[in-house]
Amino acid sequence: MIIAIWIITLVLLALWSVAGWGLYALLASGTQWIGDLKPLLEQIPNAAIVERWIPGWIDALRLMLDTMQALFAWLGGAAPVLVWLIWGVGTSVLLLLALVLTMVVALIRKSTPPPTPPQQPSAA
Repeated sequence: MIIAIWIITLVLLALWSVAGWGLYALLASGTQWIGDLKPLLEQIPNAAIVERWIPGWIDALRLMLDTMQALFAWLGGAAPVLVWLIWGVGTSVLLLLALVLTMVVALIRKSTPPPTPPQQPSAA
């Protein structure tokens, strides 16, 4: 059980590291790609039908893209520090959780008596 806890922790730590790398790549890439998405809003199929059901949704998407562009421009300079901080906190939480689970399993094993072997009937 302890081995399973640590294998799962290592897999989650690898996924967390990949997510941190992706976040850094996204923040450090600049904001040009967000501006490139705006012309694609005009090419959304069946936009008029959706507009009847949800009025103003295209304008909301444009506002969201502008907000994302401003946010990424603001976060772009702090990306290395921000990503390392988030990655470090997440890694600490994962390792602490694995340590606590390991201690729980060890304490349960210690407090559980070993199973007694079945007694063989005596042949007389």
